[in-house]
Amino acid sequence: MDRLPKKNMTAKIIALICAIILWIFVMNEQNPPVEINMEIPLEVRNLSSTVVAVDVPDSIRIRVRGPRTVIAGLAKQDIKSYVDLKGLSEGVNTAKVHTTIPTSIEVVEVSPDPITFHLDSIVSRQVPVEVKLSGAPPADILVDKITYSSQTVVVVGPKGLLETAAKAVAYVDVAGKSADFTLAVPLKLLDHNGKGVGEGLQMKPNSMYVSLFLVPTIAKKTVDIKPNVIGQLAKDTALKQIITNPNKIEISGDRQVIDKVDAVYTEPISLDGIDKDVEVEGKLQAREGVTYSKKTIKVNIAVIKQQ
Repeated sequence: MDRLPKKNMTAKIIALICAIILWIFVMNEQNPPVEINMEIPLEVRNLSSTVVAVDVPDSIRIRVRGPRTVIAGLAKQDIKSYVDLKGLSEGVNTAKVHTTIPTSIEVVEVSPDPITFHLDSIVSRQVPVEVKLSGAPPADILVDKITYSSQTVVVVGPKGLLETAAKAVAYVDVAGKSADFTLAVPLKLLDHNGKGVGEGLQMKPNSMYVSLFLVPTIAKKTVDIKPNVIGQLAKDTALKQIITNPNKIEISGDRQVIDKVDAVYTEPISLDGIDKDVEVEGKLQAREGVTYSKKTIKVNIAVIKQQ
């Protein structure tokens, strides 16, 4: 009588084992394990405020395996990856990539792992500011003076990268400008070869006010006309006065040339044989780079008879 229950128990155990095996087989058939690759953002943890990590990748590639239904619903935010930089010093360092994943999946591969990077100290220094103009004002306008709110800016960042910074440049477009103007201009950091310095450096300030003062390229000015006389009056005749009409004239030309002109002279006017008051036409002496509002003028010569 005792043998029957034991035989029934053995049969039950065998049946249970078969059921488990069958369940596993069915599950593997219906929801088999699969693998996928994912790009996961890489976090940097416990980084000292006095250093910066250079060449740390923004993301890593991770290969995970899990049931197909779980993998199908897996999102990037379900997986975290990070490197712990606590206690590391300046220079070249290597750190292991840590990951946190849902319990139902496993990590097959992480790449790169470990990662090699450089810890650089954060320093600051001043660099000069330069204004560069682009475009061109109208042909009759030139930039006379440029002023800006600061001659230098402070640049902060990794020591190695900071050494490449040469100057901060403000680019100002003057195309079509004909009057003085002031505007806030962003600054661009350049290296010694005139190329932009990459990310990782901060400027204080990162923009500044630039003022441009514009003047006409063709300057105008009113100057005296002075007669240039030669020869001798008739016998017993003396010169009373000589007057030009007009006695002043407007001149124009390049500003640097015009600024040096104080008066305009006539071409030589002969007094030979004049024994009475006369009015003659006088031509103005040509001067390189100077334009006159008139080419000729009237010259009144007054004389007196001597006893």
